[in-house]
Amino acid sequence: MIRLSQEFGAHAGRQLSFDQETVRIGRSPECDVAFDPNIDLDASGRHCEILREAEGWAVADLGSRNGTFVNSKRITSRLTLKSGDIVECGRGGPRLRVQFDSPVAKTGVGPAVSPFGGGVAVSPAAAFGGPVAAPPSPAAGVSPFAPASPLPGPFALPPGAAAEGRGATVAMPVSALPMGAASSPVVQPVVQPVVQLGASASAPPAVGSSPSPGIGKKTMALMIDQALEKQSKKTRGLKWLVAFLTLTMLGAAGTVGWLYYDGQIGGRRAEAPRGTSVGSDPTNAGARIAEANASNLYLLALVAAGQNVARGFCTGFAVSDTLVATNAHCVLRANTEVRRGARLILLRNRAPGVQIAATPRYADARFQNTRFSRGGSGYDVGLVQASERLPGHVRLATQAELEALHEGDGVFVYGFPGLTMNEASPVATITLGLLNRLTDFFDNAAAAPQTMKFLHSAQTSGGSSGSPMFLPNGAVIGLNAGSLADEETQIVTDPSNGQRREVEVNRGSNFKYGMRADLIRQAAASLGAQLP
Repeated sequence: MIRLSQEFGAHAGRQLSFDQETVRIGRSPECDVAFDPNIDLDASGRHCEILREAEGWAVADLGSRNGTFVNSKRITSRLTLKSGDIVECGRGGPRLRVQFDSPVAKTGVGPAVSPFGGGVAVSPAAAFGGPVAAPPSPAAGVSPFAPASPLPGPFALPPGAAAEGRGATVAMPVSALPMGAASSPVVQPVVQPVVQLGASASAPPAVGSSPSPGIGKKTMALMIDQALEKQSKKTRGLKWLVAFLTLTMLGAAGTVGWLYYDGQIGGRRAEAPRGTSVGSDPTNAGARIAEANASNLYLLALVAAGQNVARGFCTGFAVSDTLVATNAHCVLRANTEVRRGARLILLRNRAPGVQIAATPRYADARFQNTRFSRGGSGYDVGLVQASERLPGHVRLATQAELEALHEGDGVFVYGFPGLTMNEASPVATITLGLLNRLTDFFDNAAAAPQTMKFLHSAQTSGGSSGSPMFLPNGAVIGLNAGSLADEETQIVTDPSNGQRREVEVNRGSNFKYGMRADLIRQAAASLGAQLP
């Protein structure tokens, strides 16, 4: 009999017991220990397996993308395990504690959490294995979004999900815990076709070339001159007409562009971003958003006790003087590491050396609960509390703006992708995409008040979790949460020895998904805070 306790990852807190010869581990639902396919991205579909041998239990990697680690050391072949060892699927990925020759619990999942509108501040006992009531079904006629008051004392959360992204390791003059995280696949930007405007005049009609034999040369020359003059007048008129039509079409295109970036299409009047100091040119919406919100973005980082190293793992953005919004899976990860002695810090965009201590404050209790979303991926919203007053905050979209969204709207995602992350001098990246799909959290068509999940095409990668999603008018409509990905098997040949082997590769898609911004207001209300 062997027991596996998941200590990190989307299903942290669960305990699984097995009495069989082989335990398969990975993101594939066919595995005995199946990780979350959308969140635990460091793990492969078939990552590793634990086997019963004559001398005990051993773990073997199955050619995973990111490797298998035992007690933080990567294994190169099968390794015999000791009770209490930690098996990690990819650096910064889900972790399992191995225990055997001891009483085990019945196979199951972690504690349930109570649903309500925005999350719950629970006691440490309830959050980490204490008695918790099963989530009640919302009563008829009662809104499931009723705010709840946090309990006094230090805030603790249910075990959480792996955050996306791993930044570079950089020396920092602080002390707390370094952490990596799963990398999301890089997606390709949407390329918009360029419409060529213009026209070409048809060739002038040919002049007859077979004159009557009875017509003299002078007469013929005069007729030709008159014909050419007549044709020249027609051609000049046609050229003026083409020029006029071309200018008219260009003017119309410019007007449409102006209306789009000014937010007037669909009956929405744009508001200029607060604090902007640039001109009113509507074609530079991304530049205006970046300038107006540069100091409102933060790279969430963890640093190790006794070490001067920091690692960023998610993006956050100020929504009030002290609250920073991000994903629930980012807050849950931070809380797990803080409980182990880590310290969470906020690194302000474009402000090298600025470090603000922060506290995990809130995670929506409906996140990871399949009763409230497909696969438990919905309601991925969290808040952290800054230890000092922040210089500014973003403008959250109004409810009317949120419910007026539709497929095809342009969006800007502004955050810290892991591929470009720099903890010593954080500089955020802004990308443009389209809203591809709006649904409820079960991927169903729904009326505007329930379309809380966005699929979008803005180019992002690991570390972009928690990034704000802006309309061209500067209003934040939601936060980036994750990506849709798939895996495929490929046969590769080792050039050093010619041996062929099968490996799994992560195949990213052009679809990212986000959570609607009114969930942030619900989160703040559950903490007794009123957002601007």
